[in-house]
Amino acid sequence: MENMIDKRLKKLNSYPISPEGKYVLYCMEASQRISYNYALLFTIEKSNELRKPLVVIFNITDQYKHSNARYYKFMLEGIIELKRDFETLGIKFQVRKGDYVSGCIEFGKDSCLVVLDRNYLATQRKWRYEVANKLDTLVVEVDNDVVVPVELVSNKEEPYAYLIRNKIYPIMENFIHEFKLPDQKVKSSQFDLGEEFFFSDVNIFLNNLNIDKTVSTVNTFRGGYNEAVKLLDEFIFNKLSMYKEYRSDPTKNYQSNLSPYLHFGNISPVEIIHKILKNYPFEDENVQSFINELVVWRELARNFVYYNINYNKYEGIPEWAKKTLEEHKGDKREFLYTLQDFENAKTHDIYWNSAQKELLKTGKMHNYMRMYWAKKILEWTKDPKEAFDISCYLNDKYELDGRDPNGYTGISWCFGSFDRPFGERKVIGKIRYMSTKGLENKFDIKKYVEKYKNL
Repeated sequence: MENMIDKRLKKLNSYPISPEGKYVLYCMEASQRISYNYALLFTIEKSNELRKPLVVIFNITDQYKHSNARYYKFMLEGIIELKRDFETLGIKFQVRKGDYVSGCIEFGKDSCLVVLDRNYLATQRKWRYEVANKLDTLVVEVDNDVVVPVELVSNKEEPYAYLIRNKIYPIMENFIHEFKLPDQKVKSSQFDLGEEFFFSDVNIFLNNLNIDKTVSTVNTFRGGYNEAVKLLDEFIFNKLSMYKEYRSDPTKNYQSNLSPYLHFGNISPVEIIHKILKNYPFEDENVQSFINELVVWRELARNFVYYNINYNKYEGIPEWAKKTLEEHKGDKREFLYTLQDFENAKTHDIYWNSAQKELLKTGKMHNYMRMYWAKKILEWTKDPKEAFDISCYLNDKYELDGRDPNGYTGISWCFGSFDRPFGERKVIGKIRYMSTKGLENKFDIKKYVEKYKNL
């Protein structure tokens, strides 16, 4: 296990461990869980080695882009559960109101060592380097939410999924091991860190945050590790055997529904694979289909946002895609819609409207419909850059798994990334086309419309 942590570990500054510090600090952000949390495992090991208490802090800010009640409710359900579970372990878990950087520095200056969990998005990467540059104790980062760390897979942006697959598959089994936390030798649950920002009731929590309450909360998903495990078990025992056949059919519930839990770090992809392989052989076609989504495409997404500085912008798509879209920018659109039209599901297309209603109503859109959804925004907007921005805006505002490498990668795919040129058409040029007829031929789309007709 130690060797596996070494492969996930990165020093963010050159300071030594400070043995005179009061505690060992883990600033939790991306990995909101205890199980299969290598950052927590490393911190416990260092705490035991130094004979110092371990403190875990979680910073909650209401200033983050698209801070709204929908995804805060989901996140806070998991945090309330985590608080209880950490107390059971005898580990201090302190929730603080404020931004990530100032919180890590405030508690980090009295620590022996600061441990951060890795996040690949540009803003969160900037936070971590700010923390490391402003503290004079060792700051390390642990790659916690992928199977294989990005730099171990590739040192450049990979343009196609098969290239990532060919690099991950030969080494993947080296990163899938049973996980067990060592006992914490110095209990810290009673350690005094001053005033805490915590409420055991999620609604009281939400009322104490200055966030957008106009985006409705949803009851479709409840946040936290325990709920993620329930969904995983349901998937393994009731869905996985038919996953390959039905995963692209939004009228049948054969998806794992784990993407919001992966986004908030409620569950590790390593644990998911480990549990699946206890029940299915790796070679099973359904397992292969699922691992292609969970590992290959998900880790391609991390590669994309790590090596492409424009990952959430139109400028980040391939040159051939930009060229063909720019050449057709002046083409007459059959339909033109505003952001408000899209947001309120007010287009001529009942299939598209149903996908948007699913998003508004449940906080998640079926993956196959997400592709159709973004491609039609491209067709029905006067400018491809505006279409890209609208897709990101709606994704980040309403998806429980929005603001995530997967979402930006999926939108970019709809604009030509990780794909090849197709036959040229008006408006979209050589970008892959999706049609209403294609939906009708693939599954019973009328059944999908009926499911989400009321909002």
